[in-house]
Amino acid sequence: MGAKCCTERKPRPRGWDDKPFPSKMTTSLRHAWAEGLSGCILYEVFLEKEDEPIGFELETDTSALTVKAVTPDGLLDRYCKQEDEFVCPGDRIYSVNDFTDKSDMMRQLKEQQKLEIVFSKLIIEVKILKRPGKKLGAATDPKTFTILKIAEESLIDDWNKQYPKDRICIGDTVLAVNGVVDKDKAVQEIASKEELLLRMVRGPRREMEGVKDTKSTDGKGKPPAPEKPTLKM
Repeated sequence: MGAKCCTERKPRPRGWDDKPFPSKMTTSLRHAWAEGLSGCILYEVFLEKEDEPIGFELETDTSALTVKAVTPDGLLDRYCKQEDEFVCPGDRIYSVNDFTDKSDMMRQLKEQQKLEIVFSKLIIEVKILKRPGKKLGAATDPKTFTILKIAEESLIDDWNKQYPKDRICIGDTVLAVNGVVDKDKAVQEIASKEELLLRMVRGPRREMEGVKDTKSTDGKGKPPAPEKPTLKM
């Protein structure tokens, strides 16, 4: 059910081994590929810039490099379409050319023409309590457990209105329900339990969905939060 954590790396394209990679993978990166990174889903892309921008915008204010937006029809977007993959805002860069330190990754992104980028997909957890007269309100793909439709005035719709920054979106995929990953048993959990902990991976989207927050709880206006520093590449 849903996506699985990578346990094997894709073969590098022809001619890729002549890159200035470290001679050996770091211990942390090797562990990530072997066992998964704290339950995250890792995936990799291979890009040759050839003086073309990568085609994404990164948030750089923390120790991590987080994707804020992906440029439509840019280098990264075209690669993902070709490989039936996607990079989602909120995904984090875990390594670049096997480097995991932030400053090293930034240098590789800026200086190298060939890039092997390992991303960690954004995974969210949502706790929903059932209420009389309310249905969960999500239609899902029977094979992948991907959300296809969200009903109005449902439990999920109520969650989205109450927590817009963490809202559940069409295209998100359910990985587990109350820790249960088997799809048939997860459906039983939804039917039988009053409290549901949904673990999901974000679906395709190119930009962070903005959340308007121009008023405080007492009705008085307040200045918007300052923009996080970003870097377009």
